[in-house]
Amino acid sequence: MAVFVNRVLLAFRTWEERKKEIEPLLKAGVADTNTLSRLQLDHLRQARHRLRQTARPDEKPFVILLNKQISRLEKQLYPNRFLRFFAQMKDLLFEGPAYLKEQQRLRNNNIESLKVQLKEAGLGSFGGRLEHHLDPDQKQIRLPLDCKLGPEKRLSFDLHFEKDAYGNFQLNRISGSLLQNDQLVRTHEFELRNWPDLKSNHIWSLLEGRALKQRYTDASGHENHRWVELGPQTPHYYAPDYAFDIKTALNAMPAITRNKEELIRYLENGQQVSAHWRQGRQYHPIYIQADPANRCIKLLDDKLRLVTAEKLNQNIAKQGIKIKTLGEPVKKIRKGIKNGHHQ
Repeated sequence: MAVFVNRVLLAFRTWEERKKEIEPLLKAGVADTNTLSRLQLDHLRQARHRLRQTARPDEKPFVILLNKQISRLEKQLYPNRFLRFFAQMKDLLFEGPAYLKEQQRLRNNNIESLKVQLKEAGLGSFGGRLEHHLDPDQKQIRLPLDCKLGPEKRLSFDLHFEKDAYGNFQLNRISGSLLQNDQLVRTHEFELRNWPDLKSNHIWSLLEGRALKQRYTDASGHENHRWVELGPQTPHYYAPDYAFDIKTALNAMPAITRNKEELIRYLENGQQVSAHWRQGRQYHPIYIQADPANRCIKLLDDKLRLVTAEKLNQNIAKQGIKIKTLGEPVKKIRKGIKNGHHQ
């Protein structure tokens, strides 16, 4: 069951946090108590504007406390009744609506930007009702999602959003967990500042133990590429000049058949790719994946068991049949009728 935060109490708590940031200025004489009271009044008025049409039944008793505190601050800052009434009308008719309109504009832009980011990351299913999940009164929000990978395996995501200095939500990190029969296989938190262009299928590949080629910005500010895989505790990065090149590794194994450009793209993306192993005119289904640790292509049989090139050749030789042949197509016998007889 979802637990809803009391936004009135949250507004008071947020003010207390902001007040602690301002207190050193008070001690230094840069600000006075009147300035502090005005800032508090603006903060609470904005909270009241946001809650005016959306306060839940459980929040309404606390709205009374909010109104009382606003009234106390207004009397303190505007002792003159006429000036106080003018300030209240100005807030109600002009400042409040203008604040809400600007907040809605900023929020719409923020939500649309996040939806585009999620779609590009392969997490578009989060975007459908994103505006309903990102409570504007919260600073940090976690959104969970479970993906079924098969009868026994599933992938769990937790998306962590946090407000920046401008009040916009940013997707800062993604927690990924791979489970089999509800038992945790591997988990990792991906800080997006360290994982540019991270996609959901990258997370899946890394949690499955596969390596991928990552784009990153080096210490000099230049864009570079390196291989990375998840170690027992932390990611294991290979230096950009590490002697492992997918194209070279594939050329060293000409028995692997499939479009080379596709294979390079998929393998560098961390995927486990289906292909065929050729011996003579016989073709055996296999799977392959990048193995930078051993500077080679890892081979798996059609049941995803590790296998060597020698073993594949032996298996094909033992079978003694054509698994798949690329040659002259068998010509179909054309049947016709001549002199009343089928040909």
